[in-house]
Amino acid sequence: MHPRSGMLQASGQSFVCWRCAARRLGPRPSLWTATQPINSPTTRHLASVRHGSPERPSASGAHVNIRQRLRIWEKENPGPGEMMMTDFAEAGALNNNITRPQSVALMQLDVDDSSPLFDGDELVDLRSEDATLNAGDLVELSPQGSRRPGLAICLGRINGYEHFYTISGNWFSSTGVKTLFVVKNFVGPEEMGPIIAALPSGDVSLKDLNILQDLGVGPSRAAAAGVLRKMLTFVQKAEAVYQANAGTLDASSAFIGDPIKHRYLTLHEITDLLLADTNKYGTQFDSHSLYAVHRALLQDEVFFRPLRQKGHKESYLFEISPLSEVRIVQKVEKLVRAFLGTLGQPIAFSRKEDLYVAKFLWKAQKVIDDSRKTREWSEAGLIGPGKTTQREAPDWSPTDLEILQFIELWAGYQKFTECSRLQTIGAALLRHLDRYQEAPGYLPVIGWTFLQEVGWIPPWEIPARYSVRFPGVGIKRGGGYVRPLLGMHVKSDALSRIRKPLNNVTAYCIDDITAREIDDAVSLERTSNPEEYWIHVHVADPASSFAANSPVAKYAELIPEAIYLPGHLESMLPESLIQDRFSLAPDRPCLTFSALVNKDGVVLDEKIAAHSLKDVVYMTYENAALAIGEVGKHPLADGTEWALGSQKEIATANRKMTQPDGLTKEQKDDLVVLSQLGKAIQAKRLERGATQFFQPRPTASVGFKGVELKDNESFIDASGDPNIHVHYSQQSGPDLVENAMKLANEVAARWCHERGIPIPYRIQPHALRHAALIQQFTRDVLNPMVLSGGRPNQGMWRHLRSLLGSDEVSTTPGPHFTLGSEMYTKATSPLRRFNDLIVHWQIEAALLEEHRLQRKLTISTSIQKQSHDLKFLPFSREELDRMLPMLRLREKQARTLTNGDGADQWILQAMVRAWRFKEGSLPETFKLTVDYLARARILGQLDWFERRAVLRFDALNSVISSADIEPGDIIEVRITDINAYSRQIFVEAVSVVKSTKGGKTGSRA
Repeated sequence: MHPRSGMLQASGQSFVCWRCAARRLGPRPSLWTATQPINSPTTRHLASVRHGSPERPSASGAHVNIRQRLRIWEKENPGPGEMMMTDFAEAGALNNNITRPQSVALMQLDVDDSSPLFDGDELVDLRSEDATLNAGDLVELSPQGSRRPGLAICLGRINGYEHFYTISGNWFSSTGVKTLFVVKNFVGPEEMGPIIAALPSGDVSLKDLNILQDLGVGPSRAAAAGVLRKMLTFVQKAEAVYQANAGTLDASSAFIGDPIKHRYLTLHEITDLLLADTNKYGTQFDSHSLYAVHRALLQDEVFFRPLRQKGHKESYLFEISPLSEVRIVQKVEKLVRAFLGTLGQPIAFSRKEDLYVAKFLWKAQKVIDDSRKTREWSEAGLIGPGKTTQREAPDWSPTDLEILQFIELWAGYQKFTECSRLQTIGAALLRHLDRYQEAPGYLPVIGWTFLQEVGWIPPWEIPARYSVRFPGVGIKRGGGYVRPLLGMHVKSDALSRIRKPLNNVTAYCIDDITAREIDDAVSLERTSNPEEYWIHVHVADPASSFAANSPVAKYAELIPEAIYLPGHLESMLPESLIQDRFSLAPDRPCLTFSALVNKDGVVLDEKIAAHSLKDVVYMTYENAALAIGEVGKHPLADGTEWALGSQKEIATANRKMTQPDGLTKEQKDDLVVLSQLGKAIQAKRLERGATQFFQPRPTASVGFKGVELKDNESFIDASGDPNIHVHYSQQSGPDLVENAMKLANEVAARWCHERGIPIPYRIQPHALRHAALIQQFTRDVLNPMVLSGGRPNQGMWRHLRSLLGSDEVSTTPGPHFTLGSEMYTKATSPLRRFNDLIVHWQIEAALLEEHRLQRKLTISTSIQKQSHDLKFLPFSREELDRMLPMLRLREKQARTLTNGDGADQWILQAMVRAWRFKEGSLPETFKLTVDYLARARILGQLDWFERRAVLRFDALNSVISSADIEPGDIIEVRITDINAYSRQIFVEAVSVVKSTKGGKTGSRA
């Protein structure tokens, strides 16, 4: 029988049906399963590895096994229980990486990010760009908490899961992995053929795949011999490069580190600084040389840190600590070790430097005790609500401040890996504070709590602000960010000679009432043909007032997308310039993107021109929808909300808003026609396979009425607590706004492409290979479900993501499948996105050049001549290619804060305050829909604002067997723990609501 016909063969064993193997094994305790507590008030986790062991007879002659003897010994020798680390802990906890072998074969399988797939008009993928893996790619994998990363070959996505074969000869599968190192096309299809042929065939669940991995069943080493040899040779070559350059690589910080500033370099840039050109293959370093440098950098526990496993398709970024920060870490480590060495000795025998830590601990104890008079502490990453009070600021010494900065690096910035020795320094400080004995461990989450209690950060600080660090930007404790601004000088209008006023045009600015940056408007122009209309999109024009190399531009580039995280709003441009000069208003400049469109949605002509507005009508999304009769909302976005605290604060506008009854008949007709044309254009996109974007996402609105912060630089005294309202996001306006903005972005992309002007195009290169499948899936499955108000499940999103890959930014245009566009850029939000500013600078330079030449620019067939002809542009293609990786990284970080980790942590803070501190009411039980079955735990989604939750096997409470649980099952659960720091909710089973296998339902714990 062929091995692909449902049979598997372990190395040196006969064939066995994988279904039979899985059925015999069943879900059993494994290396990932924690046992129940053993006669102790504190949980002890013991690895459930079943070894045959000799039994010793008891006094009565009966044989007693080792576990029974240990239980008897515990009863005879009672003592306080101590926490033991598990082999594979949940996120935020420490793993047992000391006594367990570190192997990629033991890694836990990652599951898909629960964040929405789309953010506005962009496909969201907060993983590394490298995470779009192809069969044959070599990747480095690091199991959580592992000291030893390993290499593996990606075998491709088969039946919805990515399969890998590791250098240690093990096969495993996953719904997605995070990696920091990829070698594309490392092996070919012929070399992988025998391995793929031995994989299980048919529709195999993730649970069964886990079981098969536990059994060690899978492709044999003999089948993978050629691939294993190739990976081993790669490692040997990398080791040879390291040995030849060990002196330089081991002292790399001396060559790269800056005295006071962080540096951000790609692996390629660092390698270029550290290795000689003799290691290059042509103009590029070979992959094993890059890997040698990569491994050397990751061995350093202080200087080098990869930025959240995010980069781009060529490399990823390292954050290089300044020497001043490294000295703080080294100093605190030395002080703590000296302090530990003096324990039990008389103070008279201690040196002065040995007492620094003791004095710090004494001061910190007093501040913590003072905090707990008004705020209860917890291990949930959030201290309790507080009363209005005034606390006395502690008198921290310079050394005390350095210790606080170390704890901030450890618990806030999460600077050190889980395996770092420096984890013990933070833990030692917490242990000897003698204030956190009830905590489950001296973990970074407790360090975060400590920073709240001593007033270093506010009680409601968002951890994501520290873990998502913007290169070159400081975090302002208490709220906001710090960017250097060397001046706000703006020049006179650079387009004044070609800018024309729009005297007889009414422009409609439709935006949220809370919007601070009004950067787009739309207008309609009728033609002599009643079937054709000009759609004009007027966009704010800050680019004409400051140059691309000006201080204001450099300021904006550091945070290239406005952050709308409640409590930490951060505009891209200086707020005063936005309000006083750039935000759209009468007599202010704009850049107009125009398209001549017929009623069938066909674009007949396009143009771009510089204008200034005269007649501006401001409206909210809701009122514009009412004016044209579009009042429908997504079912979840209409009225589903939950509040913690006082009534939601009523937002007020900083501009005169027009109500529907304030519009003239002609103005209402304009809006209706604009809506109809936009829908016709969108229908054409849907025919080309475009995807319906809007899926309401849970978010939080936060009010700070009654909250007071007093900050004296080293101590924050907080009175009161924010009010948090959890709700679903609203669609960003009626269809006419969304469709008009996408049209303007397409016009900008085509206009620049026709003239050979390099700009940041948004492309989906991975999707090119699956164009037909994408169009079929979106047209026949996804779009009908979304249009009917349904919500695609995780499996559907995972399938679509596997076909699309991720959005990329490139100076070479290409199709954007989820938009149904042949080419696309972003140009309609230059007050909020630096990408759009770049496009405006390039377009405006081209407009001035065309005005000078009195003709349209054309593309030269000669690349050298084309480069010479485009010298008038602010950015050459080469300059943009160098800029885009860092720009993309910063964009993702801003989006993560606004719509990802940051928003989630506000919701979890509200849940902690309601569940633990009884400030509000949550449902007593929830319904958990099972998404995945991982080792020893179930991952699913609650029926409360789509919160993700973990149901451990030991919390099933005999309600249902783990062997009977399948994805799609619904279990009634209650909360057992919430951690706002690690973004986790733990639950226990109460009853079975729905069982896919048709098992027993209704039984309760």
